[in-house]
Amino acid sequence: MSILWGIVALLVFVIGFQFYVNRKQKKVIEQHVSDKFRLERRLADTRKDLAELNARRKKLLAASTQGLIIVERDGRISSANKVAKRIFGKLRKDETTLMRWTRQHQLHELVEQTLAGEKMPAIFCNTGEKILESHARSIKENGEIVAVALAVSDVTELQKLAQSRRYFVTNISHELRTPLASLQLLTETLLKGALYDKEVAPKLVEKMAAQVDTLSQLAQEVLDLSLIESGRAPFKLASMPLHTIAQTQIDHLLMQAERKNIALKVEIPEDILVLVDQAMVNRVFMNLVHNAIKFTEKGGVTVSAQMPNGRTIFGDREVEPGWIVVGISDTGIGISKEDLPRIFERFYKVDRARSVGQESGTGLGLAIAKYIVEAHGGQIWAETHGRAKGTTFYFTLPTEDIVGEEV
Repeated sequence: MSILWGIVALLVFVIGFQFYVNRKQKKVIEQHVSDKFRLERRLADTRKDLAELNARRKKLLAASTQGLIIVERDGRISSANKVAKRIFGKLRKDETTLMRWTRQHQLHELVEQTLAGEKMPAIFCNTGEKILESHARSIKENGEIVAVALAVSDVTELQKLAQSRRYFVTNISHELRTPLASLQLLTETLLKGALYDKEVAPKLVEKMAAQVDTLSQLAQEVLDLSLIESGRAPFKLASMPLHTIAQTQIDHLLMQAERKNIALKVEIPEDILVLVDQAMVNRVFMNLVHNAIKFTEKGGVTVSAQMPNGRTIFGDREVEPGWIVVGISDTGIGISKEDLPRIFERFYKVDRARSVGQESGTGLGLAIAKYIVEAHGGQIWAETHGRAKGTTFYFTLPTEDIVGEEV
C-alpha cells in the first residue's frame, strides 16, 4: 500500500513538474513571439522612416536649382540629380567616378580635400562652354567622413552680366573723361584771362556748351537704354502712317544735312500703317538718319519702306508677311565687314577714322535702336556696300495684321 501511495505521489509530482515546465515554456514562447512582433514592428517602422527619408532626399535633389552630387569615400557617385546631369551630361555606367563623369580636375581635388577633413571655399571651373561655381560639404557617420555632398551651379550668365557691368563702367568712365577734360581745359583758359577777350570768350563758351550737350546726351541715352533693357519703358502702341513718322524726323535733321549739302529723301508710300510706339520709333529714325548724315560727305540719304507680299529674303535675313521693312541708305564712307557684326553693341564705335572732323557720338545710338526694334518684335541689321560705297540699315516694324495674329 505504501508503495502504491509512493507511485501516486511520484506521478503527481511528475505531472505537476511537467505542468510547471509547460507553463514556463509557454511564457517563454509568448515572450519570444511578443519580442518578434515588436522587432518586426520596429523594423517595419525603420523601413518606413528610411523610405520616407529616401523619398524626401529624392524630392530635395529634384527640387534643387543646383546640381547635387553625392560622392562616396571610394570616389564612386552614389547620387546625382537632374540639374547635375544637365550640366555634365547623362551619367553612363562606365562613368561611375566624379573624374570620369565631369572631366574636371578642380572638382576632383575639391572632393579629395573635403574627404581629408579640410574645409574648402567655393571654387570656379571653366569648362570652355560654362562657368561653374562649386561647394563641397562632408557627410559624417559616427564622427567619420563617409561621403561628400557637392553642389554645382551654372553661373555662366551671372559671370557674363558681371563682365558686362565691368565693361559698361569702363566705357562710361572713358566717355565721361573726354568731355570733362575738355570742359576743364576750357574753364582754365577762361580763368587765365580769356574770359575778358570779347572775341575768344564766346567761342570758348560755345565749345563748353557743346561738351555739356554731349554729357547730357550720354546721361539721357544711358537712362533710356537702362529703361528699355529692363522692360520698364512704357510702350503705347498706336496705328500710325509710317510716312508721317519718317518725314517728321527728316524735317528735324534738314538743317544738319543742308550744312553738308546732302540730299534727304523719303520714299515711303503714304498708305503704309504700322502699329508702334511713335516716340520710341522716332528715336530709331533719328539715330539712324543722324548717323547716315554724319558719315556721308557727298551724295544723300534715302529712307524707304516696303511690305513684302510673301516670305522675302533681304540679304541674310528672312522677313515674314505682315512686317514692314524700312531701309535707310547712305552714300557715305561705309562700314568694314569686320566691324559689321559688332555695330549694335553698347559703346562700340567703328574705327576713329570714320569720325575725322566729326563730333564724337556716345556709341549708344545703335544699341538703343536695336532694343526698341526688338521690343516691337522686329529685327534690325545692316549691309555695307564697301568702303566709300555707303551703308544700308534695315529694320522691321509690325502692322496691325501681324499683331492681331500674334494676339
